[in-house]
Amino acid sequence: MTTHVSSNSHRRAWFRGAVAAAALVVGISGGVTAVAKADQQVGRFLVKGQIEVSYFATGGPATWGVPLIPESNAGRGGKFQTFQNQASFYWHPGADGGNAHQVGGAIRAKWGENRWENGPLGYPITDELQSRGTFNAVTGAMNAFQGGVIYWSPATGAWPVWGEILVKWSADKRESGKYGYPTGPEVRTGSSFSQTFQRGVITWP
Repeated sequence: MTTHVSSNSHRRAWFRGAVAAAALVVGISGGVTAVAKADQQVGRFLVKGQIEVSYFATGGPATWGVPLIPESNAGRGGKFQTFQNQASFYWHPGADGGNAHQVGGAIRAKWGENRWENGPLGYPITDELQSRGTFNAVTGAMNAFQGGVIYWSPATGAWPVWGEILVKWSADKRESGKYGYPTGPEVRTGSSFSQTFQRGVITWP
């Protein structure tokens, strides 16, 4: 997996990709932080603060099961808590206006391969969202993060997209466009970057 190099051009590309990822949040969360209720005991552990808000708003124990660990410290001043049904909730005051978000399954595993919140993707800024195709059929899922996105489908697995490649893919309607879902990681060859998709390759510059 290629990580972000320190050149000015690639830093600018990463920033443009981060802006593209953040654009997904518009109209989803509205940037308004819900007010946390009192901490709640669920099984052996308390669920607290913004994690408590998001946990119950997205289904609570019926969807995510009980917490497996207490709320714990995450990178750069954030918090996280892991739950029974292959999901974690992450919170950071600077991510999506201080809302907590769920990451699970194959998307969470791929995020972990990229160093979780301490890697180039940063913290999640959406919950897992369904991707839909023809006749509104569900074709896959995605999470947006501070520094990019991870998309998953049964046919392709989960892969991150970020930087200028994310900008180009977004301009062509992402998974609904001519390229389809990502099928591999970003690869660096010399000063160029490329990523394979179901129906083509996107390169930069």
